[in-house]
Amino acid sequence: MKNKILLAFAWLLIASWAYADKVTTPEKGQDYFFDLTDGSIVPTDTDGKSNIDYGIFRILVGTQNAYGYNGAQHGSIFKQGNIIEIDVAGDVNLQIAGCGYSKGQVSVSDASGASLGTKESKTEKCYHEDNSNILEFSYSGAATTLKIAFEKAETYVPNIAVKAVITEESNGLTDVWDFGADQLDDTKYNNQLTVELINGWYDPAIEVGSSGNNFPSGFTAGILSWTGGSNDRLRTANTNLTRYDDKQAVTIEGETLNGYLYVNGAAQVGRFLSLNLNEDDEVLLYCNSQNGNGKLNFVYTNDPDKQTDFASASSNGSLVKFVAKFKGTYKIFDSEDKPSYFRVLRKPVVYAKVHGPVQSDIALPEGYGVQFTNEAGKTWDATVNNGNYEVKLPMGYTYKISLSNANGYIIDNVTTVEVNAEDLSHDVHVTKLELYTVTGNITGLDAVIGKLALVYTPATTKIYVPEPSVDFTNKTYTVQLEPNCEYTISAEGVNDYQLTDDKITITGDMSKDILFQAKPTYTVTLNAEGLASEQTAKMSVTFTNLNEEGYSYSFASLSDIKLRDGVYSVAVSGLDEYPLQQALTSNLKVEGRAVEKSIAFKPVSVWSFDDQVIANGATAYKGLAFTGSIKNEIAKGHLLAPSGATIAVPVEKGSKVTITYYYAANFTINGGEEIKTTTSAGSTSKFESVEYTYTGEGSGVVTLAFGDAYSKADGSGSVQPTYLTEIRVSKVIPYTETIYVGTDKECTTINAALETVRCMTRPNNERVKIMIEPRNYEEMLVVDIPNVSLINAAVKPSIALKNKGVDIDESAVRITSYYGHGYSYYSMAGNQQWNEETLKVNKENGYLSYVNTGSGTTNNSYWNATVVVSADGFEAENIIFENSYNQYISKKESEDVVVEWVTGGKGTRPTQVGSTAVQDKSFVERAAAIAIANNTDKVILNKCRVVGRQDSFYGGTNVRAAIYKGVMMGGTDYIFGGMTAVFYKSELAMNTSENNNDVSYITAAQQSSGRGYLMYECKVTSAEPEIETASAYRSKPGYFGRPWQANTAEVVFYNTTIGTSNHPDYNGQSLIKPEGWNNSLGGTSPLCYEYGTIEETEDAASARADWSTVLTEPVLSDGTAITTLNFTKGNDSWDPIPALIEQDDATGICKQVLSDNSLIISTDGVNVYVNGVRGQAIISVYGMDGALVKTLRVDEDARLQLGAGFWIVKAGNEEGIKSAKVVIR
Repeated sequence: MKNKILLAFAWLLIASWAYADKVTTPEKGQDYFFDLTDGSIVPTDTDGKSNIDYGIFRILVGTQNAYGYNGAQHGSIFKQGNIIEIDVAGDVNLQIAGCGYSKGQVSVSDASGASLGTKESKTEKCYHEDNSNILEFSYSGAATTLKIAFEKAETYVPNIAVKAVITEESNGLTDVWDFGADQLDDTKYNNQLTVELINGWYDPAIEVGSSGNNFPSGFTAGILSWTGGSNDRLRTANTNLTRYDDKQAVTIEGETLNGYLYVNGAAQVGRFLSLNLNEDDEVLLYCNSQNGNGKLNFVYTNDPDKQTDFASASSNGSLVKFVAKFKGTYKIFDSEDKPSYFRVLRKPVVYAKVHGPVQSDIALPEGYGVQFTNEAGKTWDATVNNGNYEVKLPMGYTYKISLSNANGYIIDNVTTVEVNAEDLSHDVHVTKLELYTVTGNITGLDAVIGKLALVYTPATTKIYVPEPSVDFTNKTYTVQLEPNCEYTISAEGVNDYQLTDDKITITGDMSKDILFQAKPTYTVTLNAEGLASEQTAKMSVTFTNLNEEGYSYSFASLSDIKLRDGVYSVAVSGLDEYPLQQALTSNLKVEGRAVEKSIAFKPVSVWSFDDQVIANGATAYKGLAFTGSIKNEIAKGHLLAPSGATIAVPVEKGSKVTITYYYAANFTINGGEEIKTTTSAGSTSKFESVEYTYTGEGSGVVTLAFGDAYSKADGSGSVQPTYLTEIRVSKVIPYTETIYVGTDKECTTINAALETVRCMTRPNNERVKIMIEPRNYEEMLVVDIPNVSLINAAVKPSIALKNKGVDIDESAVRITSYYGHGYSYYSMAGNQQWNEETLKVNKENGYLSYVNTGSGTTNNSYWNATVVVSADGFEAENIIFENSYNQYISKKESEDVVVEWVTGGKGTRPTQVGSTAVQDKSFVERAAAIAIANNTDKVILNKCRVVGRQDSFYGGTNVRAAIYKGVMMGGTDYIFGGMTAVFYKSELAMNTSENNNDVSYITAAQQSSGRGYLMYECKVTSAEPEIETASAYRSKPGYFGRPWQANTAEVVFYNTTIGTSNHPDYNGQSLIKPEGWNNSLGGTSPLCYEYGTIEETEDAASARADWSTVLTEPVLSDGTAITTLNFTKGNDSWDPIPALIEQDDATGICKQVLSDNSLIISTDGVNVYVNGVRGQAIISVYGMDGALVKTLRVDEDARLQLGAGFWIVKAGNEEGIKSAKVVIR
């Protein structure tokens, strides 16, 4: 719905949408929008059996099926035979919003019956999820009625837009759209953008010429229009423009450019420039891409197959050129990176008349022609009359001249011509080649001869290209060749065969047979590891030649496999009745001899329905047994189960089944109660799940039975089929509050401990503490289960680094990984995580199987974070979270194959374990140590260290986090994102190299509303030279930060102590520059606060950036007092800081200690003892989360038995209260 609103707003800005009003006569140049989601056209209670007349928009039932209303997301539903008619006044683009659940076809024609095309109605996503999912058709001509016919199965339509195509008669000048509003020479250019016009795109409430404003999501200026998002930006040196921020002019190809439209999202194909062009118009685009790997698309919207051109965009700026091959609308967008558009030029085509005689000393064949081809491959046919040709060609290009319908004849004078005059005469001289005919039989191919194509390649360059003809019926061929020239014969389409003789030279007509023989094959022995003989007997295998498209070979038995030389992928089938699947398998290489290969299999306990096609009516899938018309949709990652279908899930004793579903569901488990969607009804972004515990004594099945359609609660239709997104079988593990990780512990990796928690029975999401033995853990974690604590199990935990940051203290726990922006990795699986199996297979194959998405959240990369937290209640205590990408070369990285990106890479990385060369500024790039995903609540890092350089610690929107007495290490924007976070008495350690350009920006806040970061009594310091970093000196002066989101980003530095640098160029200076803040990332924000700063050198607060706020009282501009509670309280008054203070040894355990100190709390690691009790005493035990566990009254010394973990024990009597933190092993 949000996307729909934003797009509708964009269209309204464009100028002339007729929206929701009933119009009876279409106007030329007017755009129209028909909303089929809100009931204004199709009533929500329609029976779909009556025609609808909405003026120029009409719905016809037809003779077969009623249409219907589905809902606010998917709009109306149309079926076979339904028709929509729309009257248009002339040239238009018809845009039909798409849906990922559609199954039919849409055909569009005009009043004469001329087809505008037929398209499958299903789009990759639903329109409300991504408004770029539309079906587009273009019409060019006079006023007419467009007919949209719905065919085959149902099609969901949220809305239909009719956009007028504005074409302007050229005055011979070049149209220019400059986003800095520069005005070019008006004797050469039509300047389409001015300061007034650009400022007029913004909301009138915005101050003209102000900064900090996101760019409007749509505009039209002549034949160019923009469709964008809500966070794109106009960045310019022209301060007269309403803009996002100020940027210096840049130079591209000698042109100084003062402003640009920045697309704030990578690969946003739904954000595009649109141009209505005439055939042969030229488009020039000054642009760049943020990471240097931009891929610009120039797409003819009416038929992308006819023209979709590509161009690269570098980070330093590019001038790219496109030429329209057809009249109509073209889109320009970047499918890989974040582009910036500085200036667009449209050079209208100017045609030249090219003509001349066709001269020859011989008679030319009847019907011959003269063709001109440009560099883009477009061809123009000249008119030939009485030995003269004439053609109109766009000026300014070079063309290749050739003959058509004249094989054996060539142009023997100049074969290229540069067209640079409006009237150009060019003579063409033609001669006939000396050719002789070769014929013969073709033997050895038998049934595959119908695929044969022969190619004759001359040993020296020739103009003439032989055109062999093959008679497949008689198995003969004919070809004309030039004499005294050696030709090499090659065969296409019959790669399993080879020629016995592939050379021929002739002196006259001759006969020569072509003989084929089968290429030699070699025995392939496959070992199916772990399969029973019964399973092996049912196994089929397919080998696909990876270097020769269309050549694959299937074998139903493993006993007689033979293949010719080649590299093959190996895919096993026939085992779907068993809960197992083929493990990742490297390619098979056959190189002139027999070969043996093993194929491993692994058990399946998770079915996600996104890895292979499950055809309608399939009976099994990886051990699931089906009845009924069950099928999947891979792109959506779900299984569709209709009424009457069943799924039998294989289970073992002591296991449980978890079924996850969304949108619609109605099923039972083993005949129990009906399960239907509640919170996820009608939504594909909300998930529900149900668990079932299997109680059988041996192996068995749990049966899901799918029920009939049922009516929605709002009466807007019925629900069917059921949409399942995952079935998971796991071992039932009883809840235990503590898991131990270590070399000889129950879990040897943290990931194994997390998997144990996933399998636990936790009806109320009870907290689980994972106690981790001190050492280095080189693994990536995804914490997707709530209320998990990672705790350093050392007696005296440490978070200290040693040896230039390479090593850790013997009492430290470090979780680390090494992925970063600019490189891909053989070890990276499709989920952006390290995978041992993937590394092994890719090393064997010698190439990548997946390309790292790098920075951002695409595919859950989260800036290649070592730890991604996406579940509420995560806590960590005395843990080091690190990304070693810019720290040192880790052991696992040294064993990996690291592939630098062609664009955006940072150079060849060292391979020696422990090398700190990557700390140099030249290697620094985005690489997160920890990331907290959007909508993740109540995260606590207690005395933890975060280690990185750029983008170290990310927190998304709707995140609340508390960081207590930690050390946050980084360089550029190292605490970033839209989270609400309190950093309490933590060290903010600048981690930079000695390069003069390497300075620290502590924060890059991105809040659009709500509270931001509170740095409460923190200290700005530096990584310790030679200990935590390879640098010889402390960091140079840097900044508190730079807002990522202008105007609303909030950071508060409260009672901050700022250390000093000992760098020779800055010795004794404050680690924070006098201006304090920088606006080079996203602009300025007055919510960048500072209060009570304590400088270890002179006070520099008076020189702070004038857009930041220096407070004289501890109260923010909105009247909020600066307290930890006021930042984290949300709607439930959450503030963990007081409890953390109370638990902290360093603050003094005793809340009140009496002079006689009568109460003594102690532990032997197994029991807790309270001694010195005189009279009555009250003993209370608290968990580390502050929750009260137990209370007891005693009148004598007591012994308490507590579970393993950390506890706060309080003992009080009339003399006072004493508390202590204890550890039970």
